[in-house]
Amino acid sequence: MAESGGALGRLAIIGAVTLQAIGKVAYGTWLENFPAPLFVFISFTFTASFFLFMSRQGRGEIAWGTLALLNVATALTFLSLFYALKLIEPSIVGAVEIAIGPLAAVLIAWGASQKRPSRTNVVVCFGILTGCAILSVSALMGPGLPSGDFSVLIGLAASSVAGIGAVLITIGSKSLLNRGWKFGAVLAHRFYVIVPLSLALSFGVETTSMIWSAHLALVVLIVSVISVLAPLYLLQVGIGRCAPYTVLVTMSALPVLTFAIEGFSSRYEWSSVTAIGLISITATVLWDVSTKKT
Repeated sequence: MAESGGALGRLAIIGAVTLQAIGKVAYGTWLENFPAPLFVFISFTFTASFFLFMSRQGRGEIAWGTLALLNVATALTFLSLFYALKLIEPSIVGAVEIAIGPLAAVLIAWGASQKRPSRTNVVVCFGILTGCAILSVSALMGPGLPSGDFSVLIGLAASSVAGIGAVLITIGSKSLLNRGWKFGAVLAHRFYVIVPLSLALSFGVETTSMIWSAHLALVVLIVSVISVLAPLYLLQVGIGRCAPYTVLVTMSALPVLTFAIEGFSSRYEWSSVTAIGLISITATVLWDVSTKKT
C-alpha cells in the first residue's frame, strides 16, 4: 500500500512539473502585457475559492506560526515568480528558483549550527553558483527576451526570492501534513496573504496595452489552471507521499523541460549559453540529492 502511495506521489510530482513548465511558457507567451499582480490576484482568488469549496474539512492540529509562514511564503514566491517571468526567460527563472533550494539549505544550516559546510556542500554550492552565473550572462545577452541589463538583474533577483519562498512553502506544508492536515485543507488556508496583497499591488498598474475581451478572460482562466491550481494540488500530494529526495530529483527537471517547451513559443529564441547553464544546475542538483538518498 505504501509502495502504491509512493508511485502516486511520484506521478503527481511529474504532473506538477510538466504543468508548471507549460504554464510558465504560456504565461510569458500569451499574457505578455497582462500585469503580474493582477494575474496573481485573479488566479489565486479562483484557486482559493476552489479549494475552500472543495475542502471544508480536513484541518488537523492548528499551528498559527506555521500557517503564517506558509501564507507569507506563498505570497513571496508567486508574486516574485510571475514578476520575474515578465523580465527573463521561463527556463532561467525555473533554474534559479530550483537552484536556490540546496543553496539556501546549506546557508541556513551553516548559520544555525556555526559548523563549516561539508566538502560535498561546497562543491554543490560552487556548481549552482557557476550555473547561475552562466544563466546571468545568457540573460544579459538577451536572446530570449529584449529587456535591459537592469531589468534582467531584477528578474534574476526575483527568481531567487521565489526560490527561497518555495523552500519555506515545502517546510510549512510538510509541517501541517505531519499535524494531520489533508492536502486540500492545506491549500485552502495558504492564500490569505497573497490575495489581498496582489489586489493592493494591482491598483495603479498600467493596463492601457490590454484589450479586455471574453477571449482574454478565457486565456487567463486556462493559464491560471495550468500554472497555479492544478500544479499546486499535485505538488501538495507529492510532498505528502514522497521523500524529499524524490521531490527534489523530479523538480530538478523543471528548467530543462521548460527550456524544451520554449521551443514551441515564438517569443523565445534558442540559446546555447542558456542550455549550458541549465545542464550545469540540473546536474549539480541531481548529484546533490543522489548523495543524500536514504
